[in-house]
Amino acid sequence: MSPKMISARGPGLGMAESAVHRSMKAIVRRELERERFAVVEEPVVPPGRRVSWTAYRPDLLGYRSEGGKEEVVLVECETRPLMRRLEAKKCSTVWFQPRVYRGGSVRKILAVPQGRLHRVDMRIRRSWDIWVLGRDATMAKFPAVQESAACEPRFSKSIIEASD
Repeated sequence: MSPKMISARGPGLGMAESAVHRSMKAIVRRELERERFAVVEEPVVPPGRRVSWTAYRPDLLGYRSEGGKEEVVLVECETRPLMRRLEAKKCSTVWFQPRVYRGGSVRKILAVPQGRLHRVDMRIRRSWDIWVLGRDATMAKFPAVQESAACEPRFSKSIIEASD
């Protein structure tokens, strides 16, 4: 096994995880924690009764409850984004209690490395935010497309400040 690869589930268990993939998860985790989400990496079981899934486990799961509003974030980090690989992850097996949709929000984020955005089918923006990650930070955030939302990317503050 390459020294750049380790198992996400411990030595000798499961698939190997690259250093790039670990770095991507760390960047997204920091962003979500700044937004006051509690973040769990590759959760084995869903968090409580309001969320469940079968045959799927996100790279990161974020949860926040503030002012009576519950928010859930599912994150997939793809070092080599292929739409059929994302579809094969069976993200559609995730189920949320209707009150999570009514009283809060559910967000899905696809994180890709800088230079790989061209491999993403932009139709995925109907239901996923897309984050482009640099070496140490988020470079751009493309929110899921809503009927009334503009398609402009949101750039991280650190990138804007660096360009001034």
